Amino acid sequence: MDRQRKKKIQNIRIMITNILMAISVIGIVFILMLIAMGYNFNENGGLEQSGLIQISSSPKGATVEIDNETQFGRTDISKMLSSGDHRVKISKDGYDSWERTIKVDAGLLTRIEWARLFPLKANTATVAQFSNLRLAEFSDNRKNLFVIEHDSPIASYINIQGDKINTQKFYLNKALGNDESVLDGTLKLIAWNESNDKALFTWTRDKKTTWHIFDLQNADKSVNLSKKYGMEFTDIRIANDSASKLWALEKGNMHIIDLSNQTISGVLIHDVEQFTNNKDVIAYVSTDEDGENRKISIFKEGEKGATPIVDLKDKKPNVILAMGAYWNESWLAYSIDKRIHVQSGTYPSYDKPSKDNLKEVVRRNLEFAPTIAGTNRLNRVVIFAGSCSLTSIDIETHNYFDSTTETELSELSWLDDYLLWENSDNKIIVRDFDGENRREILDVNNQHAVNITENDKWLYYFDVKQADVDADGQAKDKTNETASTEIVYQLKRQKLE
Repeated sequence: MDRQRKKKIQNIRIMITNILMAISVIGIVFILMLIAMGYNFNENGGLEQSGLIQISSSPKGATVEIDNETQFGRTDISKMLSSGDHRVKISKDGYDSWERTIKVDAGLLTRIEWARLFPLKANTATVAQFSNLRLAEFSDNRKNLFVIEHDSPIASYINIQGDKINTQKFYLNKALGNDESVLDGTLKLIAWNESNDKALFTWTRDKKTTWHIFDLQNADKSVNLSKKYGMEFTDIRIANDSASKLWALEKGNMHIIDLSNQTISGVLIHDVEQFTNNKDVIAYVSTDEDGENRKISIFKEGEKGATPIVDLKDKKPNVILAMGAYWNESWLAYSIDKRIHVQSGTYPSYDKPSKDNLKEVVRRNLEFAPTIAGTNRLNRVVIFAGSCSLTSIDIETHNYFDSTTETELSELSWLDDYLLWENSDNKIIVRDFDGENRREILDVNNQHAVNITENDKWLYYFDVKQADVDADGQAKDKTNETASTEIVYQLKRQKLE
């Protein structure tokens, strides 16, 4: 063989080797990409895409079973699973268990972050006592408790996070303008600001309602909004984190209050029936003066006008609104009689009313007409409720769930960021937002609030104790016929971890 031919064959071999190596590298990269995207071979030898599931629990360190197989490692864990339904069970020694069927979507992340286990043996202690409770409300961030007693002008603002509670006095007479009738009427807490150091209240006396911002750190800085601006407001919502801006509705006219500058705007929108807000954006229902053109619209603070979203062709349907933002994506949810809609994306602007800003992600006909709607603190879950029926929508996955309750709900009561609670026959019943994992966790003799602290360490609740006392308030002598029965509200807590 001559040298030239030998060299040619050698070059061909090198070329073929390089091509095969390149194909191998491309093949390996392609396979790794498929693996990274969750693809694998199923039992039939076909290629299918899996999904990633992340499972958290409170408390942590719990055992996880998926489709009856115990997993390596404890919560919090992540695992690739084939798309479809999987049965997940979470358990830990000394606690009850949590389980449900989880739908895993191909190529997507499914986060289960609401699994909560309760101790089987309760470690309960009484940490405070009150008489004749007028109001008791836990803060949205689950760190504080605000308590008002009927016969006292001094309220209690309590930090409930630590091993010992920390109580500050709050003087109602200062917050309400030194009004001598602070012990009269009904006080109702409407909303907290982001840091939960201010709260929006209504005070109703003699069929007249006034609106107030309580500064819980300094009662002197509280504001009687109705008196300050000389208006009979029918609804007010907090418009920013500090509660220095407020949306205010008066006789169908929408205003915005700026407490920093002590001003109130002129009429921004006319003929408003109802509204809800996501900070500086509102969604509202309005009807023209002639009773025509009833619609749902969006209005952003600072813009010249509103953007219609839905034309309510039938002028009579009952409409319920809710809105929020989750992971920097805004959403609007509403029910029209027995039909619910959820739209997600970006709220449209007046000068750019593109219909693509909000896209419908859920549309569903219900068996009931909702009367209330609400969201959890994270704005991941929106719930429509009516009578004893609930429909919950997970904003992250767009999945919806139907469930029922023992009692008819007038409002949604959250035990933590994902658990709902209700009092039925003096038993506290909890369930996940989707209706799963119903459990009776407490026997209590009252209707006041229940709460799990933000650090997941304590479960707080009120219980009633009847103490026999004489006319002077001393312990009852059983031979003393003047003795009466005093009701004492005990603030109790159970340790969860």
